[in-house]
Amino acid sequence: MFHKKFAFTLAEVLIAMTIVGVVAAMTIPTLHYQRVKQEYSAKLKNFYSRIENSILDMEQDKGSFRDMTKPVSGKGFEWYMNNLDPYMGHEYVNKTTSSVYYKDGSKLGTFYTGGCLDVDYDVNGDKGPNRSGYDRFRFLFCFEDANRNSWFGNKDIFWGTYGSGVQGAGASRGTMIEKCRTTPYWCTRLLQNDQWEFKPDYPFKF
Repeated sequence: MFHKKFAFTLAEVLIAMTIVGVVAAMTIPTLHYQRVKQEYSAKLKNFYSRIENSILDMEQDKGSFRDMTKPVSGKGFEWYMNNLDPYMGHEYVNKTTSSVYYKDGSKLGTFYTGGCLDVDYDVNGDKGPNRSGYDRFRFLFCFEDANRNSWFGNKDIFWGTYGSGVQGAGASRGTMIEKCRTTPYWCTRLLQNDQWEFKPDYPFKF
């Protein structure tokens, strides 16, 4: 008695491999994006918390931030290194580019003195795309009551995000999303509102 043996033909194997390839091509980018979002979110939460704690430690040693003078243009990096870096720490400092690199691969830069001292936190350091709202996020140190009220809605807050005070008072989440889309500096406020999580409707994909 003969038993018929079943086997896949070459065509069937190729079809199966094609299906697996298509599924992988659809799934892997999504999984990667989810992983990157979680990584960025964790770094932003950690950075924001560390800065807040460093400000408290700084005040213990140097007195209230209210008694500090806003650094003049071009001296923001120097102010940070003298006042907050001793408590934040760093992996590496590039004085030429005024950049502070942290152990988790992120960096702090810009140090622009306007109404406040603006800084950009880049979650993946020098890796691309180095664009606001994608991997780079704007924060502010405000030295004057008027600016603290304007940006943070509270003169007792020294550090925060664009649009978290009077500037964005009463703004709905939908307005924050639109602000983020048109003016990426404001994306930091949207993320803060969302507990530093990149929600499905976040305007930018990276």
